[in-house]
Amino acid sequence: MTEANRELAELARRLKEAREFLNMSQQFVAAETGIPRSAISDIERGVRRVDSLELKRLATLFRLTPEYLLTGSDAEAAQSATLSALARATSEMTTGEQDEVLRFALFLQNLKRPQSEG
Repeated sequence: MTEANRELAELARRLKEAREFLNMSQQFVAAETGIPRSAISDIERGVRRVDSLELKRLATLFRLTPEYLLTGSDAEAAQSATLSALARATSEMTTGEQDEVLRFALFLQNLKRPQSEG
């Protein structure tokens, strides 16, 4: 496999991973970006290249940077995608359910803190 083919495969993987992480269908991505659904499928399978304007539209929709999609290195973008997915997942919940998610997040945060010896 050539370097160009490896890069294309990695881009395809990151795009599919981002779409699935955000729980978006290929049809939804197509409707939002103006890229045909069949092209989205081909891109995600690594059989079609992405032009720069398409990459920009996909990055905007996924709330990631083109740099992250191309290289996989952009911690801020990855965190932004996580927060976007969390907001989308909780948007349909009741206030009580949202409070429960927040309590769980705080619980997880406290697990990572070193316990003070007493």
